[in-house]
Amino acid sequence: MTHTTLPRLVAMLAFFAAILTGTAATADDVTDRSSAVTAATEEATHWLATLDEHHFSDSWSAAAAVMKEGRTEKDWVEDIAGSREMLGKTVMRQLRHAEYASSVRGAPEGSYVTAEYLTQFSKAPPALETLLLTREEGRWRIAGYSIGRAPEQEPPPAANDTAGVNPKPKTKE
Repeated sequence: MTHTTLPRLVAMLAFFAAILTGTAATADDVTDRSSAVTAATEEATHWLATLDEHHFSDSWSAAAAVMKEGRTEKDWVEDIAGSREMLGKTVMRQLRHAEYASSVRGAPEGSYVTAEYLTQFSKAPPALETLLLTREEGRWRIAGYSIGRAPEQEPPPAANDTAGVNPKPKTKE
């Protein structure tokens, strides 16, 4: 090996080591985020079940400190009980989307998961429940909850519709 080949070899090895190390860190990050989303959505599902069972004080106890700021437990219980009475029983709930973020507008850097559930109540049209979860005291806690009308769903394509191509119209013979 010549003196000019050795530095090139060292540079190439360093380059590949950096790529491999970066890839491993990215893979670990993806795994950590995936685990965070799984754990947070499990907590969100459990918390929503406490609302479904009308255990409103328990839902307050499980909420993050930020959600409790500016209101009392009594106010929370009255507000959520009134909303749930108008909506009726939960007939169906399905996780629609969940996403991890390390920052949320208006909040300090941290670990956050936003979870959206498509929910059908007995007295209301389909709803979209959105929860913001944050890590607090070593566990996921609800930092925000909102409920609104679900977005309109596009109907599934007709059975004879192939990739959106309409068949030729029939002609009279």
